[in-house]
Amino acid sequence: MPRDNLKFRKTPKPWKTLESRKIATLGDLRLHRDRIVSKTGFEMVHPRLLVDDFSIIVPVLGRDKLVMIWNYRHAIQGWELELPAGHIENGESPEACARRELEEETGYSASSWKRLGWFHPSPGISSQRAYAYLARRLKNGDLHREPYEFGMEVKTLGVRDAYRRLWRGEIVHSPTASALGIAQPTILPVKRATVSRRS
Repeated sequence: MPRDNLKFRKTPKPWKTLESRKIATLGDLRLHRDRIVSKTGFEMVHPRLLVDDFSIIVPVLGRDKLVMIWNYRHAIQGWELELPAGHIENGESPEACARRELEEETGYSASSWKRLGWFHPSPGISSQRAYAYLARRLKNGDLHREPYEFGMEVKTLGVRDAYRRLWRGEIVHSPTASALGIAQPTILPVKRATVSRRS
């Protein structure tokens, strides 16, 4: 049995796939209908969505600012405060995707990059991975947005302001919340409390 401190493991598998059938395709999205059975004999149908992995960027401007975006999401009929992100294209590395998406969505490029890790944004239905990157030493340039990114607005926040919004539940975009959590030890170090000692 793998150690409990591993973030992701593939064995043992308590479910066996009896049948998998693709039932819909819409662009890069492929929806499958899996029939699975547990070791106890219980059977169920489980949907599985195949969608491209993506990169999400935590861009630090100067010493204490974050570059974020207001993004309109049709599915929720509203705007969310998000970190820049985008799907990894064919043959592209996660870092190359991060560099491209930062420039496309915000106009900034970065000369310092650090991979923070990866996470599953929707493991209940998809194996999609999100790769988080920290970008520093930003330089402003020109926007190169896709037509479907119309209306996106760049928003610069102080680092502590961004985390206060996160902790108050004002940032509700799941990948953004996850990436900020991963980045927190690096960009928002905890101040050590001063311990007074009695003589």
